[in-house]
Amino acid sequence: MAKAKKFSARSRGKAEDEGGVSNLLAASEKLQGIQSVETGIEVLDALVDGGGPLTLGEVARATGLSLSQARRYLVSLVRCGLAVQDQATGRYDLGSRSLRLGLAALARVEAIDLATSALKELVAKIREGGTLAVWGEEGPTVVGWLRGGIGVTSLGLGTIFPLLSSATGHVFLAYLSSDLTEAKLQRELGSEKMSADVRKRIEAIKCDVRKAGYGWLKGHFIENIRGAAAPIFDSQGELVAVLAIAGADRRDAHGNDPSVTTLVETASQVSRQLCFRPM
Repeated sequence: MAKAKKFSARSRGKAEDEGGVSNLLAASEKLQGIQSVETGIEVLDALVDGGGPLTLGEVARATGLSLSQARRYLVSLVRCGLAVQDQATGRYDLGSRSLRLGLAALARVEAIDLATSALKELVAKIREGGTLAVWGEEGPTVVGWLRGGIGVTSLGLGTIFPLLSSATGHVFLAYLSSDLTEAKLQRELGSEKMSADVRKRIEAIKCDVRKAGYGWLKGHFIENIRGAAAPIFDSQGELVAVLAIAGADRRDAHGNDPSVTTLVETASQVSRQLCFRPM
């Protein structure tokens, strides 16, 4: 009986341990962390966002710390190699260990995987068809497609978008080098020469996309259906993919479309995950 009782207690203890782990995981967001570590990260963020070496006062102002508090955190970060201080100017900047951490994080990031996950969430939220396109040998190439809540005909993986008559194409035109897009443009124009009027039209498209932050067209594939597309950039500021949606034109009197706003925010979030920092 004693042996059986001991076994029962052990089993119960194991179950309690497993339950305890589950409870801890479920409540992880409510657990109290180490405030000094979180503050140290804020100091690192100040160095990242500073765009260059910062004085002690600039770090203190950016973090809301006193000079003495900021100095203590910076001393620890310098000792760990996460920050460095220029002995000549006294300014602080990111250290070699910060670079190592950043490179390691980037090496683990897959841009298309992040963008594909974002596309799924976007389509579920706005209930419109969505695509993910990258630049291929033939031009803007669909590598992800979801139908959404409206009856838009399937484009199919591998579909090539036109540059001049698609919102996705307009984004590639705006942010890719003309060396990459020239051949595709020539194929679309066929026998038509790249006249001054055509070049003027292309420059207008680029200007509109860069100003708005997205491409927008209506009725080019399906009547009364508008397409919108937003860029995704990597840490070097290079265009790596374009996220796009297709649905009914929902602009209000001020020209705002909630679905397009969500699209742009989603693409920007993926860019941030890829460590893109707009100038």
